[in-house]
Amino acid sequence: MAQKPPKSEFNMSQVIRNLLKDNPKIGGNEAAAAIQAQYPSLNLNKNSFSVAFYTTRQKMGLKLAKRGKRMTTRKSSAAPKSPVTPQRAVGSVDLALLQATAKFLSDVGGADAALEAIKHVQAIQVK
Repeated sequence: MAQKPPKSEFNMSQVIRNLLKDNPKIGGNEAAAAIQAQYPSLNLNKNSFSVAFYTTRQKMGLKLAKRGKRMTTRKSSAAPKSPVTPQRAVGSVDLALLQATAKFLSDVGGADAALEAIKHVQAIQVK
């Protein structure tokens, strides 16, 4: 039966715990650089170190600073629409249309006068 190789004296979790006890606010890259400087012959796998580092932080109760939710806005490449467009679907109303309607009502003098004006315009339009 094959013999197991002798155990290494390096225990990554213990080294990380000691490092975090000394400086709890240290980041992952800084910790990796400190361990690499302390053990220069060590071939440190960055991925497994990151997992061990953040797991150890969590087990020690050291939480990372919470980041705020990043707000993003969409930029439209379409040209801005005019307040009243004939392509609107029936029943769709937006703020610009409501503002144009309110201005029309104030210019004409009320809802009854506006209805009469609309009927006259509709009667003279040729389809």
